[in-house]
Amino acid sequence: MTPPRTRSALAAMAVLSLLLAGCGSRLDHDTIVRAGSGGGQAGTGTAADGGLPGSGGAAGGQAGDGAAAGSGGAGDSGGGLSGSGQGGAGGGSGTNGKNGNGGGGAGSGGAPIVIGSVGTLSGPGGVAFAQGPRALQAWAAATNAAGGINGRQVKVIVMDDGADAAKGRSEVQELVERYHVVAIVAAMTTTQTLAAWKGYVEQRKVPVIGGDCSTTAWTNSPVLFSECPSTDSQMDGLAKVGATYGKGKKIGGLFCTETDACTHAEDRVFGSGRAAQRFGLDPVYHAKITVTQPDYTAECLQARNAGVQLMLVTGDPNTVARVASSCRRQSFNPQFLQPSATVGADTAAKPGLTDVLAAMAVFPFKGVSTPAIGEFNAAWKRYGGSAPGPAAAQGWASAKVFEKAARGAGDISRAALIKELYTFRGQNFGGLTVPLTYVAGKGTADTRCAFFMRGAGGDWTAPLGARTVCW
Repeated sequence: MTPPRTRSALAAMAVLSLLLAGCGSRLDHDTIVRAGSGGGQAGTGTAADGGLPGSGGAAGGQAGDGAAAGSGGAGDSGGGLSGSGQGGAGGGSGTNGKNGNGGGGAGSGGAPIVIGSVGTLSGPGGVAFAQGPRALQAWAAATNAAGGINGRQVKVIVMDDGADAAKGRSEVQELVERYHVVAIVAAMTTTQTLAAWKGYVEQRKVPVIGGDCSTTAWTNSPVLFSECPSTDSQMDGLAKVGATYGKGKKIGGLFCTETDACTHAEDRVFGSGRAAQRFGLDPVYHAKITVTQPDYTAECLQARNAGVQLMLVTGDPNTVARVASSCRRQSFNPQFLQPSATVGADTAAKPGLTDVLAAMAVFPFKGVSTPAIGEFNAAWKRYGGSAPGPAAAQGWASAKVFEKAARGAGDISRAALIKELYTFRGQNFGGLTVPLTYVAGKGTADTRCAFFMRGAGGDWTAPLGARTVCW
């Protein structure tokens, strides 16, 4: 059994990869979330796809853990196959265009468009990432119900790397060489696992469209296409939101010691990056914490004595809630200022966090009803399950980037997708993303914009709607 501290450290690494950046098993959403919350190990027993059209079977969780059941939508000729070894494999179409470049023939009514998604969906980190591929599946279901892309159905194969870099590398190779995916979409994986297979997808020229928004990989690769601003811009956006909408200028921060990602955030806001000062905030206190601490009373007292009005905590949503609880017991109630990956759907309902501010990498997951976001809301209501959070929005945004590229790519091969993505200039997909530009040979250009959400009345609101804060 993994020790509690190790589990918490893995959770922090997964969450903060998402922050600073974010199948083995094909599991239903609730099973993944239970595993991510410590309620059981994902991958045990039999898992289903939740009845989403277009969801293909995939290799199952841990070795011998069980079978993954696959159900295909229209045009999906490969149902789920149960087996042994990794717990089962399924969803292989047999007509998915095995031409060495992914995809099938051009035109309507052809073979399914097969895409893959790999990420940390089980274990402690799964709670932060699981909604990403679920949103991708919901998009595929809604797209297939509306006739597909250029008359072709979409098939999604989701793989769980369990925060294991070697497993992630193997699964990406399986997606490319066995299932012949045309792209990997909504790759909600940690920085470490992404690093393990980045070189492989670059060598094979497989487009990776959207995911955990980790920093250098997503901004310095010819085949990685982020749906988010860079890491530094995300932290700058946080400072901008705090300076513009916060209830005070004196900012404090607590940064975990489990991963270098926390150190990077601390340096960007309070250190050499000087984001706090550049945007008009007054940094008066910052300290190290661990996500395994049962209590943060000492840090709250130090922050209170320093006059902190805005408090930034890097850690998973449960850590943020425990910090808020510790501070309230000391009659210290700062306004919390959080990056998107450190909050969840229920954060604004928790004591001490009802007026929380959050800078979002993609569109607000609640409180907006534009046509583009309304499409997400409708699909999630039908196919998504529990209330959406930041990862659901990132998964959906990733899917819409892929969709636009696929509709314009002609034969929908890997090469055609990459060529089409390089034509994007300032695309925001109806307000789902910041303006995105992809540069040939380099990947994602940075954008100095962020979305903004706020807690009010125990729930999340989006005061600016789908408009961004830019600088």
